[in-house]
Amino acid sequence: MKKMILAMLLLLSIFTYAQEETDSSANTPTVTGGDESQGIEGAAVIGAVTVDGKNYQQIGLRLDVPLGKLGFGLDVQLLIDEEGEIREEDWDEFEDYLDKIYYVRWAKKGDPFYIRLGGLDYSYLGYNIIVDGYSNMIEYPHYKRLGMEMSFEAEKFGGELLINNYKELITDKPGLLIGTRAFYKVWGELAIGATFASDLNEYNGLRDNDDDGYPNEIDRYPEDGDYVTEYDYYLDQSGSTAFADSAVVYGIIDGLKKDDLENFKDRTSSLSIWGLDIGYPIYKGEFVGIDIYGQMAQIDGYGWGFSAPAFRIKSGPFVFRAEYRHTDGEFLFGYFNPTYEMERAFYDANTGTFMTKQDLLDYIPALDGYFVGVHFDGWGIFRLTANYQDMRSGDGEDIEAIKSLTGEFAINENLVPKLAAAKAYYMQNNVEDFKEWKTPSTVLGYVLGYNIAEGTAIMFDYRYTFQDMDGDNVIKGKNETIKTISITTKVMF
Repeated sequence: MKKMILAMLLLLSIFTYAQEETDSSANTPTVTGGDESQGIEGAAVIGAVTVDGKNYQQIGLRLDVPLGKLGFGLDVQLLIDEEGEIREEDWDEFEDYLDKIYYVRWAKKGDPFYIRLGGLDYSYLGYNIIVDGYSNMIEYPHYKRLGMEMSFEAEKFGGELLINNYKELITDKPGLLIGTRAFYKVWGELAIGATFASDLNEYNGLRDNDDDGYPNEIDRYPEDGDYVTEYDYYLDQSGSTAFADSAVVYGIIDGLKKDDLENFKDRTSSLSIWGLDIGYPIYKGEFVGIDIYGQMAQIDGYGWGFSAPAFRIKSGPFVFRAEYRHTDGEFLFGYFNPTYEMERAFYDANTGTFMTKQDLLDYIPALDGYFVGVHFDGWGIFRLTANYQDMRSGDGEDIEAIKSLTGEFAINENLVPKLAAAKAYYMQNNVEDFKEWKTPSTVLGYVLGYNIAEGTAIMFDYRYTFQDMDGDNVIKGKNETIKTISITTKVMF
């Protein structure tokens, strides 16, 4: 109860401070750039949410506060279980308090200097051959990461920096995803760039709630560091090996012991990629801009790939990209993509072992193909983003293919009475075909909101991910579909 009172006071103090800042600056001229907003945007959230398979009532406050070029977002919430107790796991460690910061930023990407700390929704480096739309929020709010992206640009040179999650530095196995790019304008607007990105420990992508070195997928007691298998539990309770062995003989438990399982406590796995690019704006018109570019990258210990010729067209709300792509095998374009945190390290039910995305490179042949992407703000009516890649190898009936498809479609909520939000999205990366629309690499969902009164809306947020538990390469049954549903009442101010 004491924690609940303190947390509620924290919520109240944040809201009061934000309101005072707005009131005190209401009549003060402020110089800002671009389309920086001057008003606080936020919501008090009350509703139901499911975390780790358990239902909670959620009481929260979310704020987006711009102060000139400075802006920050807060996400402070209480999760209350059926007994009226606050979920203590959200408040018992220092990093839990870091989680309350959704982001802090200065300016926006493309400005002379930009930096953002916290949640990263869509991050890229250069022309995207290595880091392409990376997000550290793909599993939010179940898993919260504290990342950073930064960029700067002077007259002749500039640079970019990406970090996925500072919290990985304070684990037993320090490691994180870090990427950087620098470029220099060698002649006029002709720029040459160099990119480097490295995941210092892919195994940090595994979930291990009790931090005993055994990932949740093989730990029968993921919240208790004293036990891993049923055999461990029976042995500890009885203090007798004979008793535990008898339970195995009579079929009460299986005979699996923790010594038979993989332990990742002191294991690490790293991967690094470097790349080069060159780009030139061949046309800069009042309404249209066209860039032509080329790029290549090498994955250390594996293969390389390049895209050229490639071009990008910008015209008001319309952006189009097209690239010819080639690899010599063991290479993936946009390796650090929007779903990377889910692919980074995972349990493979086909082999009963844990794998990393790096392990999949051994099976990728030399490929040729293309990529096209489009983003369009449709006259204030809708927003559409779609990307498609088709890479192939071989001839005739021996063709192997690797394809990716991502898309998002949203309707302008101001056009429909009572509509507060309407958005659908779909992602499927690096598959042979699209015969199965549900795969372990698929993320899909939709968001709908309804205004029940002025400034108050009910929000329905549905997200689906999938896992192949039995290794038959077909997603079926409730246990292979992970559905995250959030129903909240949102009060805007």
